[in-house]
Parts: sequence; structure tokens; C-alpha cells
Amino acid sequence: MTDPLANVRRLVDDWERNAEEKAARYESMRQEVERISLTASAANGAVSVTVGPNGIPSAVSMTEAVSRLRPEQIAAAVMEAMRKAQAAYPAELARIVGETVGQTPSGQHIVAVAEHNFPQPEPDAPPPAQPPRQGDDGDFTDESYLR
Repeated sequence: MTDPLANVRRLVDDWERNAEEKAARYESMRQEVERISLTASAANGAVSVTVGPNGIPSAVSMTEAVSRLRPEQIAAAVMEAMRKAQAAYPAELARIVGETVGQTPSGQHIVAVAEHNFPQPEPDAPPPAQPPRQGDDGDFTDESYLR
């Protein structure tokens, strides 16, 4: 006959061991996530942005090539590079989660939140065609024929 108390002790020991192993895996995941550093560039490399843990920008750098850009182009390039770097964050997080805690519900939730917060950027759409100006005679000049 088996001792019921021995069975309970074994179950508690197993539960405790599993909890300790799980805690160690999540701690490993946390440490790996804290080391995330992703860099992306825009404007043909003139602007680069690095994001760290949680996709938060940690550095912005620019080359001399920005001197040929207008201020609004520089601002747009910074935002584009940041979005690109942030869009890479969910994949890196998914890799870390897979290697540490595996496909657990909590791991999947962590990745899903990152995918929601940092979606893939939309492909660049061509600029919309500009409607002709009123009174435009189609000769491609700003001069009027009524001088």
C-alpha cells in the first residue's frame, strides 16, 4: 500500500521544481529582452535609429548626407527609420520567447502585444495625382496667355 503522505510530498516537490524551472526560464527571457538593440536606416542611410527593449528609441545618428535634405525630409526619415527598427522588434522578441519559455500562453501574449504595438510598416504608396489647378491651360507653365 502506498503512503498518501509520500504521494503528496512528491506532488508538492514536483510542483516546486517546475515552478523554479519556469521562473528561471522567464528570468532568462527577461535578461535577453533587456539586451535587444535593433537599428534601421532611411534616406539611403543618411539617418539611422536604434531601438532597445520595448521598442523604445535609444539612439539616432545621421551622416553628412542629411545636409542635402530639407528639414521635413530629415524628420520623415527619422520616423521611417524608427518605424522600421520597431517593426523588427516583434520578430526578435518572438525568437527570444521561443528559445526561453517556448510557446506558452504568456509567451504568445507577450509577442502578440509587441506585434500590436509595432506593426509592420505599410508599403509606400505612390503619391496621389495632383488635380489640375483652376484655369490651368495644360501648357506646363505658370504663365498666362492673357498678358
